[in-house]
Amino acid sequence: MKRILLIFFLIIFIILVIFAVLKEKIVLKIYYYDPKALKLVPEEREISFYRWKLLFKREDIVKDIISELIKGPINNKLKSPIPSGTKILGASIKKDIAYVNFSNELRKNHPGGSLGEILTIYSIVNTLTELPYIKRVQILIDGAIIETLAGHMDISEPLEKDLSILK
Repeated sequence: MKRILLIFFLIIFIILVIFAVLKEKIVLKIYYYDPKALKLVPEEREISFYRWKLLFKREDIVKDIISELIKGPINNKLKSPIPSGTKILGASIKKDIAYVNFSNELRKNHPGGSLGEILTIYSIVNTLTELPYIKRVQILIDGAIIETLAGHMDISEPLEKDLSILK
């Protein structure tokens, strides 16, 4: 009996170890700015995540994806609508809403203009709503809800995907 129990726990342990070290690739659209078309364009990225993270640490997935967005596009014809110096400070998910906390550089270094503001906001929102468990995104600056990023668009409430500004 002890031997059977030991074998059972050993099998469970091996399964957990394998589960912890295996990675899974997901293909995701990350939205960047096309300066010629004045629209957002999706750029597909294949990103690997540990399986345990996909199930238990979805906030880390959000942070990793935003980090990819901040890095900028691979296609040199596209531009990042995220201002330089912007950092992701944290993320959380409640129900189907992602709360994404950015450093003040997102606001302070933003070039302004209504189109620029819309492109920045929806590059974030459209990218994160590619994840099946996120339907809306709340943008925070230094942990606080703000009314607007650059004076044109209300971001005091969570926003849904908007495909009208895509090329």
